[in-house]
Amino acid sequence: LKRWSTAREFKLLDQLLSSQGHSEILLDLPCGGGRLSPRIGAHADLLIEADIAVGQVLYGKRHSDLQTPQAWMTASAFHIPLADESVDGAVCCRLAHHLPRPAERERLVEELLRVSKRFVIMTFFDFYSLKNWLRRARRPFNKKPPKLTMTVQRVRELAEAYGARLLQYPMLAPTSSGHRYALMVKEL
Repeated sequence: LKRWSTAREFKLLDQLLSSQGHSEILLDLPCGGGRLSPRIGAHADLLIEADIAVGQVLYGKRHSDLQTPQAWMTASAFHIPLADESVDGAVCCRLAHHLPRPAERERLVEELLRVSKRFVIMTFFDFYSLKNWLRRARRPFNKKPPKLTMTVQRVRELAEAYGARLLQYPMLAPTSSGHRYALMVKEL
């Protein structure tokens, strides 16, 4: 299942990044150990790999075999140490659904759009997904905490508030995952 999910993520990233043309500089935050780096790096002249965990950055640097030049740094997604519009695009996969408060998820969108000149690709767990609907239906019985979600409409509103438009929001897998990819393109 993990291999299928990763293959699907690679395909979605390729499609979304290709739709924006080749980039000079892309930011991958959080980069983790570099699982998605080959797909992201293929669309840029320089890939900035950033993560709040220095161990993840060091692991990714040690195990990278990308042909694309890379730069590594530690950074919080809430305070990215880059100037406004300093990268063509920012890619942020599998972070928003770990942030416990809606204000944090919203701050994440704001900060990614701040550093990006053209676009942001990020994932979020969709409140209205089948997986989340089933989780909410079972909650009275299994007492699992609710997922940390966003709605497509809220992502659209946030994009617009920071000068972008939500153009695409494909599901990772409609029945087995609640994750969506969001492509937000800045109005030039």
